[in-house]
Amino acid sequence: MNPISVNELTESVNSNLPRDIKSTIAKNILAEEKDSDIAKNIFSELINDLSSKTQREVVNATGTVLHTNLGRSPNNISFPGRYTNIEYDLKTLSRGKRNEYLSVLMNNLIGSKDIAFVNNNASSLFLSLKAISKSHNIQNVIISRGEIIEIGGSYRLPEIINETDLNLVEIGTTNKTKLSDYSKALEKYPNSLILKVHRSNFSINGFTEDVSIEELAELKNKFDVFIFHDLGSGLVIDKKFLEINNVSIFKDEPFVQDSLSDGANLVMFSGDKLFGSVQSGIIAGDDNLVNEIKNYSLFRTYRCSPITLFELQETVLKYINKQEKEIPFWHLITQPYSSLEKRCKNIAKSISFSTSIEKGESVIGGGTLPDVTLESPILLINNEKTINTINQLIRNDIPIIPRIIKDQVCLDLRSVFHNQDDIIVKALNNS
Repeated sequence: MNPISVNELTESVNSNLPRDIKSTIAKNILAEEKDSDIAKNIFSELINDLSSKTQREVVNATGTVLHTNLGRSPNNISFPGRYTNIEYDLKTLSRGKRNEYLSVLMNNLIGSKDIAFVNNNASSLFLSLKAISKSHNIQNVIISRGEIIEIGGSYRLPEIINETDLNLVEIGTTNKTKLSDYSKALEKYPNSLILKVHRSNFSINGFTEDVSIEELAELKNKFDVFIFHDLGSGLVIDKKFLEINNVSIFKDEPFVQDSLSDGANLVMFSGDKLFGSVQSGIIAGDDNLVNEIKNYSLFRTYRCSPITLFELQETVLKYINKQEKEIPFWHLITQPYSSLEKRCKNIAKSISFSTSIEKGESVIGGGTLPDVTLESPILLINNEKTINTINQLIRNDIPIIPRIIKDQVCLDLRSVFHNQDDIIVKALNNS
């Protein structure tokens, strides 16, 4: 058994990790293991594992455009990285209000009276329920059984509602809920609000019945009840844009603007899904209700950073200025099949692997449009040693995440930006 020093063990593996981190890991290992060979093996494994956890840019070649594990909506970050007038009035030269310009832009875009921004859509719902129930003595939340959702990361709607101290009143059945179900519940539980939740990550088909926001609006005056609509996905794109670009996959997806005009008092949605911006939660609707949420004691604990608010501002400006294709998500979605196929062919010509191009299907992802696919060409890498090709892509300086189809490496360029094609070529030629 040959002893090894902390310094020797620290230097035994090449890594970009800070030396202090490597040294700490080496000390911890040598405190338990004296054999140098065993210590080196343990050290190498831990260092390589930790190095792979470093957050960095990757190429998303999976064809899942809003890939939750890869950060959902891609962004071209434009934040200057220095001081901003986030809460400073350049006219009065004194403290100002946050988000005044952003709020004007968003209200103009979606037709809301006021708007609030928080760190994600889960907190949008939680804060809305907590704040409004407190200020209006609301005790119950009425919701259709077919809308009691669960999303990734252990988010279960009943548990969120339980944390607000409100009573969950389930109505209807999994597949059928009628307007009369809401009426009966409101008669029995007068101190209630109606929560409608968009089933963005699953669907119910067949013998079904649902109640629209427009229908629910009939109950607002009769029962003096608020209607909250958790849209989740956050589709705000101009319908003419979809028509011009021949995009039909969103025909059954609810629009934020429609929900508000149909009668929802508040809507809430994610900033990093179909809205195409950074992680955030957006609460919009009645100005009195939104103001009550902003003034609620817990609101500050969920508010967005200046970076997030700046990027939301840049995204909204692109919508208003009809520059939707400059939003990365919409740029990817509207790429024609022929353009993607041409790029596949160019990559195939530039690498030494045997390849084939087939018709494939991309998905939106991110807990949206579960039954919808987008036709896209896929580039299949014909290599008997699939694991070698995967390692070649994953271990690239900028890792490339492929899709695997029947044990074959597949590159779906629907989620790859054009300027990333060269990265793929260099990675595959670097054998």
